[in-house]
Amino acid sequence: MKKTAFLLITSLVILFLASPVSAQGTGGEKDFRFTIKTNPLSALGGPLFIAGIVPLTAEYKVYFEARTAEKQSVQLGLGYLGSSPLVTSIGDLSGDTSIVSTGVHGQIWYKFFMTSQKAPNGFYIGPHFSYATARIKNNKENDKYFTASKLNISCVFGYQLITKGGFALDIYTGLGMKNKKFDSTGFDLGETFSDWKLNNRTTIGVPVGFSFGYAF
Repeated sequence: MKKTAFLLITSLVILFLASPVSAQGTGGEKDFRFTIKTNPLSALGGPLFIAGIVPLTAEYKVYFEARTAEKQSVQLGLGYLGSSPLVTSIGDLSGDTSIVSTGVHGQIWYKFFMTSQKAPNGFYIGPHFSYATARIKNNKENDKYFTASKLNISCVFGYQLITKGGFALDIYTGLGMKNKKFDSTGFDLGETFSDWKLNNRTTIGVPVGFSFGYAF
């Protein structure tokens, strides 16, 4: 949770420094062109799961969005993947060992806004790409580990609310495809992954998420 607090504090500092230079629109209202957002709940699990249930990692992420045209914006996301609280607690049951995860998650959206407001405010639709990769190992066996990765390509739609005070809330869902891969070093993943058809599997993906932060 220290990483989550660090991200939130860093975001707040950036927002505090950036807010005085926000442009003014017609009628004296702020013309919000950028947003910076996060979702602390992702620290509980994601984006890599086994069978869609067991989270292999926690994620500490931040999004930055910028208007590119009156009705368009681009949003970039970067996340650090750490150890999942659930998987860590299971490993701790054995006593003196723990399961350690490290990785990264990159995302990019391009949003086309369909409502009367200027981007990045209102209903939107557009393509979304993401890629996550992580290494998972026992802290007592550095030469044995397995890697997990996931590629997402989706069409998403959502709504971003920006209040007069600059609070931003972004909620989205969509439809696309995802591909998951697992590999190992130093040991055999066994027949379980093959039996469950978990490895190198392309399936339909339904991304769902939300984030909140500040617009300026």
